[in-house]
Amino acid sequence: LLKSKPKAAITLSTTNSTKMKDELTKWICKSVRPFNIVSDTGLRDVLQTVGTRTAAENNCLCLCPDLWSDKFRKVNYLDLTTVFADKDYELMLIDLSCSEYQEPDKTGDSVLQTIRRQGSNILKALKGQPLILCFAHRINNVLKRCFYETAQRRRNILASITPTKQAKRSTVSVESTSDESSSEDEVKTSSPLKYVECNTSLSDLPTKASELLDIITTSKQLVKYVKQVRSVLSRSTNTKPSIKLHKINSDGLKDLIRPLSVFKDVSTLVQTGTRPSLHMAYIGGNKLEYHLNGSDADENGDSVPMDNRHEGTSFFRKLLLQLLRIMFVFDEKHLAATILHPSYRKLTFATAYSKSIVHSYIRSEIAQILGLNSEQDKASSEPARKKHKSMEDQFQDPDDSNGIDVPDIFGSTTLKNDELDRYLNMPIDDVHKISNPLPFWELNEKNFPCLSLIAPRPLCIPVTSASVKRSFSAAGLVITERQSSLDPQTINDILFCAVVY
Repeated sequence: LLKSKPKAAITLSTTNSTKMKDELTKWICKSVRPFNIVSDTGLRDVLQTVGTRTAAENNCLCLCPDLWSDKFRKVNYLDLTTVFADKDYELMLIDLSCSEYQEPDKTGDSVLQTIRRQGSNILKALKGQPLILCFAHRINNVLKRCFYETAQRRRNILASITPTKQAKRSTVSVESTSDESSSEDEVKTSSPLKYVECNTSLSDLPTKASELLDIITTSKQLVKYVKQVRSVLSRSTNTKPSIKLHKINSDGLKDLIRPLSVFKDVSTLVQTGTRPSLHMAYIGGNKLEYHLNGSDADENGDSVPMDNRHEGTSFFRKLLLQLLRIMFVFDEKHLAATILHPSYRKLTFATAYSKSIVHSYIRSEIAQILGLNSEQDKASSEPARKKHKSMEDQFQDPDDSNGIDVPDIFGSTTLKNDELDRYLNMPIDDVHKISNPLPFWELNEKNFPCLSLIAPRPLCIPVTSASVKRSFSAAGLVITERQSSLDPQTINDILFCAVVY
């Protein structure tokens, strides 16, 4: 502020420059907050939340890794997001890192090597923990396998190779284009007698089923062409590949749209990151199976008619249903998250075997907390037709006034005042049957001390990796055409600052 003659710039040594930056940083931070913030209880609460120590100790923490590549330099990134329930039963989501992925392949061992470099704490958190597959990826793989997407891609690549080069390049081309060759999300071997359609190769498809594949291929070409904002009538067929519109059968296309729209609705439903979602695999899986086997109902409880106007529709419906049963099976974590949701606690639409599995699992968790042994319990009840406003309402348990109980079909005896039995048979007001079940367990923490500790464990597990995908979207906003040369570590720092802000 003082007027003075211009002087030469002062050159600071590296040590003094670093010290000056540190002092300036402290000054800025101290001017933003008062000095006594270090003694404030709020700061300790924030550090406790960021550290997630309590959540990890109670097994209420989930790590979600996923891979992504930027569209400019094709650099691979591994993103780590953690989801956990804090001591106040609030679902928290924190992006841990978005670092460069330098491994040669994308197998589980290679991903683990990259995570290992992130720090020993993350590695210890992953060691020996169960793996939950992304439900959205799983149903997407069901569709890809059903409509022979990978097989058709292999066939097209082999057809484009000249005979003289085919012997040298066919193996490399097929391996490099296979989405399933390096994936650990493999399809289980199915019984040829039980699942006939599932064991049908592309070359052995029935004629009408092949026509439906041609409809899909031609429709995709048409949509791609329309997206380019060009007119089909004014297009020159001499320089561009023609679209064989005569292959698009309207009846076959309508038959395909109905089941695919249900898959789309389920995929949209499960992609939420603001509330517990693992139980949605129970909702989505049942919705898809009920629709494909012809027992689905609309909002009024009326049966949804099957569309079989095209002769090839029945084949793909059976194939979708078979692949869904083979490629996705409810495990104890999915079922535990569902039974610990007040709206679905009786597992009305699950099999008796599934109920026995989850009852045994929860009782073993209770016994582990109490240091006791529990016996296996199993229940069954038939679903009742009812009106529903949404897909989530369709698979809720019947009202408690219907008198549906949870009997012990094995005749086993449980401990007196068993928490699980009391929870399953207690009347629950509709006010607690909301999309987020965590407030219910916070309210009933004293009534169910063991279940209130167990409930956040499966409920903190996201059913999809949508939260990680949102982090990739943020990275895509950072990596633009003008900023395509940013160092991966710089990108990680920018995303970290954005999260903190």
